[in-house]
Amino acid sequence: MAMKKIPFARPCFSDEDIRQIFLRLEEVLRSGWLTNAKYVAELEKKVSEYVGARYAVAMNSCTACLHALMWALRIKPGDEVIVPANTFVSTANAPLYVGAKPVFVDVDLDTYNILPEDVQEKISSRTKAIIAVHVGGNPADMSELIEIAEDHNLIVIEDAAHALGSIYKGKYCGNIGFAGAFSLYPTKVITGGEGGIIVTDNRELYDRLKLIRNCGRASIGAVDIVELGHNFRMTECSAVFAIVQFSHIEEFIKHRNDIAGMYTKELRKFKWIKIQKIRPGNRSAYYAYIILLDRNAPIGRDELRLKLRERGIDTSIIYKPVHLQPLYRRLFKYNRGMLPNAEFIGANNIALPMYNGLSFDEVHYIIQVLRDIFEGL
Repeated sequence: MAMKKIPFARPCFSDEDIRQIFLRLEEVLRSGWLTNAKYVAELEKKVSEYVGARYAVAMNSCTACLHALMWALRIKPGDEVIVPANTFVSTANAPLYVGAKPVFVDVDLDTYNILPEDVQEKISSRTKAIIAVHVGGNPADMSELIEIAEDHNLIVIEDAAHALGSIYKGKYCGNIGFAGAFSLYPTKVITGGEGGIIVTDNRELYDRLKLIRNCGRASIGAVDIVELGHNFRMTECSAVFAIVQFSHIEEFIKHRNDIAGMYTKELRKFKWIKIQKIRPGNRSAYYAYIILLDRNAPIGRDELRLKLRERGIDTSIIYKPVHLQPLYRRLFKYNRGMLPNAEFIGANNIALPMYNGLSFDEVHYIIQVLRDIFEGL
């Protein structure tokens, strides 16, 4: 079997997509408006309508979105925000940016998502919000989280960076909590090169977010500064990329689910591989296809990644737990053993190749390589 070179992820633009992008970019360049203009507004409208939210605010990254949400919600020094330990560092950084403390909670070993029971345990008189992360596009258990939040008068924010197009109990992720933030990073289901979008049904939050992204101004130019803001504006170029991609979103998600089904059919044969559980009635957008090697696996995670790389297949890790990152250990003195599920997932998870342009022939190659490795153990 001839070796193929398969990346973990890559953006996908068809020839027709590229033609459409060039046409729009020419219009942008001739217009003289390169940021936060016509195409940004069009993208906001498309996303808000798609997920069923009243409002959307586009920014230059999902990190900026999470930061802006903390600021707009008036989270401040002395406050605490609950975040799962199994997430990208931006989720935990957002409270830090406004002087608040991220309080880490453990995650579920089946779904890899935030564990409601541990959320309940970690709530204090200083807790103001819970950030739920839909890891890999797999919807978190929002009903339980919202019930807990209502009992304690807390705000639920969705870090839906992986989950544009994911569905929880019939409702689109990102539009279940008080607000949600999506990512348009190059490896995501839809990309703008960079970028992020917040959705919400709350008009007051929407108005504040528009000020915050534009240095505290309601418009460009010599207008009054009415809010302490940042330059979080999205460029028209990013919006053009994302709009063209967005026309394919359901096609992309179906393709990713088909790939996930192919992986699952093969990998369920191996009892020591744990496949991320998508609960019945939910849909994952499958930003990533994540597996977990259990304690009895005949091969370690890093050795398996190396063997796959030797056969041309790149993989990734989602994630190393944030509380054990050097910055957070230095700031908060976290130690190993404090959040055992997140630590086990961090040490044993592998994300297999998953992207819109990944062909079924390439998936068959990946599956055959995995089969060869496992049969040789």
